[in-house]
Amino acid sequence: MLRNVQALRGIAALAVVIAHISDSSGIERKWLAGDWYWTGFMHDPGQAGVDLFFVISGLIMVVTTKRLVAGDATARRFLLRRAIRIYPAYWIATLPILALFLVKPDMVNSSMEDPPRILESLLLLPQPGLPLLMVGWTLTFELYFYLIFALVLFLPLAARLPALTVWGAATVGLAYLFEGSSNPWLATTAAPIVLEFLFGAVVGWLIVRGTFVLPWLFTLGGVSGAVAVLALGDFPGPWYRPLVGLPIAVAVYGIVGLERRSDLVAPQWLQTVGDASYSMYLWHVLVLTALGRVVLVRLPESSLIHGAALVFSLVAVLVSSLIAYRVVEKPLTEMLREPSDLMPSWTRVQARHAA
Repeated sequence: MLRNVQALRGIAALAVVIAHISDSSGIERKWLAGDWYWTGFMHDPGQAGVDLFFVISGLIMVVTTKRLVAGDATARRFLLRRAIRIYPAYWIATLPILALFLVKPDMVNSSMEDPPRILESLLLLPQPGLPLLMVGWTLTFELYFYLIFALVLFLPLAARLPALTVWGAATVGLAYLFEGSSNPWLATTAAPIVLEFLFGAVVGWLIVRGTFVLPWLFTLGGVSGAVAVLALGDFPGPWYRPLVGLPIAVAVYGIVGLERRSDLVAPQWLQTVGDASYSMYLWHVLVLTALGRVVLVRLPESSLIHGAALVFSLVAVLVSSLIAYRVVEKPLTEMLREPSDLMPSWTRVQARHAA
């Protein structure tokens, strides 16, 4: 079990929450009284939580499928398990926004030029604007990668990483050919951010091989590299995301190596947050919006209250996410997911903790 990877999922989810708290249209600027903007500097680092999620996703797919036999049955079962993992909890989180959209469409993603499309939002298909649940745009990329990875599962283990590398090279070519395309399908397949899944897959391949070299050096180097790229600002267009993702992947490799070689493991509470990371990702915007409209907007102007409100908002997201995980996501996934006869028991356990 990759306990440090699970903890990193928790860090990624918390980073995304902080990004939405600190956004120029986030709860601090939109709902809290006063001119304080204490979290603004945290927005760009917070956005890197998405890059960390994508790297981890590529890693997990490689590690949890390393003993699966090649063939169409494996690919079908893989896609079924991924669909069960993604869709049910996502649909439940989307339902209240869909209800609001049907009644007052101007209140959903009103800052976007293109309104959300219902069918594309529910199926997580590419669309010109954001889906009903705004964070769903990242899940569209996830599903695209799952489809690519399912095709890779037709190949023997030794050919899978080379095949993903070819896909990565093709993505670079598509990115140059169709940069700025208004076609949402082309914009998805040609987005440089999908290279982060490949970075994670390389780390996963090294984990499968048991290759861990100088974990402290890779951890510090990767973290320093990510900080340096983030400090330079949002450049150059879409290539900024893989430039952040590459050093993040290096850091993830080092952090896994620290667990495997030195038995340095993240605290249990952070692993628990990692368990609930998907629920946190799905629900945090709704929780923050509800808090802003109902509670924060009514608070008096005070620096002390301002700081307390920020802490309270983060705690509220944490608590609600853990509840959503225990009450909705976990039982729903376990109910729908039948044991796979394609995976040995130890891999099923590992996949359950890593997924």
